[in-house]
Amino acid sequence: MTLMEELIFVYLHHSNEHSYVLDLETMETIMDASEFETGLPEIDWEDEESEERYIHIPTSDSNTGYEVMEDFAGQTESDPKGKLMEALNGRKPFRSFKDALYELDLLDEWDAFEEKCAEKAIHEWLQEENLDYNTLNEKYISLHP
Repeated sequence: MTLMEELIFVYLHHSNEHSYVLDLETMETIMDASEFETGLPEIDWEDEESEERYIHIPTSDSNTGYEVMEDFAGQTESDPKGKLMEALNGRKPFRSFKDALYELDLLDEWDAFEEKCAEKAIHEWLQEENLDYNTLNEKYISLHP
């Protein structure tokens, strides 16, 4: 798995109960939870070293997810009858959207689109944090051959 794949996975498939961090020393993604849950010592956020070593990985929220679905529905030419937009405007839009994707055989296109949007969000986050993805990726590759 690449660094970007790990970051995208956390961004898209997070738990609302826990946050995740990137360990800038080991280049690992870590769930920030109690030792009981992870088996690892809990991160001490009051320690200055922790503040420099770990950085919270952002996650997609339902508003962002809905906007990405709208963008996909608006740009796809494989839905001439507008089933995706109809699904988003109906009851249970997230479930209905997934059902419409399946019905229209657009799951692979959707997954690629969603990952591309997540990658863009990850790059924007790194830029906001003044971190260079290429530098982080080189370090990741050297530590995870």
